[in-house]
Amino acid sequence: MTSNREIVRLPGRLVGMGREIQCSVQAVKVSLPGTVEYNYIRPHIFDVPADLQDGLYCLTFGGMSEKVQRHTGAWIAPVA
Repeated sequence: MTSNREIVRLPGRLVGMGREIQCSVQAVKVSLPGTVEYNYIRPHIFDVPADLQDGLYCLTFGGMSEKVQRHTGAWIAPVA
């Protein structure tokens, strides 16, 4: 069985560095073969304030959460 993939855009939320921010996330939605379940991979974070400081954040989108880091204005995900 093969999995289906599609690029989707979802609302997200970042929590960290003393802030809680709404954002947008573009990710690849991957169906799990033989099931009706799916997972999201390769999240890209958009629509954040320009003054958002570098540091660790928890990104929540599409029913899942992962730790991410903002470093010199770019996002690094996931963070262990």
